[in-house]
Amino acid sequence: MESKISLRVSDEDLEIIDSFIGRHDFSNRSEFIREAALEYISRHSIRKGEREIPARIHLPKRFKHSIHYLISLDYFDSWEHALQELVKKGLLTINAEEVESKLRLYGEIGGRVESIIELDKERNRKYLRR
Repeated sequence: MESKISLRVSDEDLEIIDSFIGRHDFSNRSEFIREAALEYISRHSIRKGEREIPARIHLPKRFKHSIHYLISLDYFDSWEHALQELVKKGLLTINAEEVESKLRLYGEIGGRVESIIELDKERNRKYLRR
């Protein structure tokens, strides 16, 4: 059985998607979106046989997500391997509050950059309409 879903995409994003579909072996948008979603899930899922970080090891959620992402890229073989390498390099001794503070700051800066990009896009749209 197949289900139908609706998806909202900006015109700019749709142009990028359509261009990609045109250059690759996809018969339509649905096939591309389905393939992209499954690839994303596969990349961010823990493979069978890999163990979760033990409960006794407390890491900020972002660290856990970063480690998970690096495992999905095959940078690390498993959680154990990731933790061993990070401990060896002294990366797990970082003050978590300091890291969280820096991440918040980077998030604020990123938000400002996004605002500037949106303003620039709007200016370009207005310029192109003339």
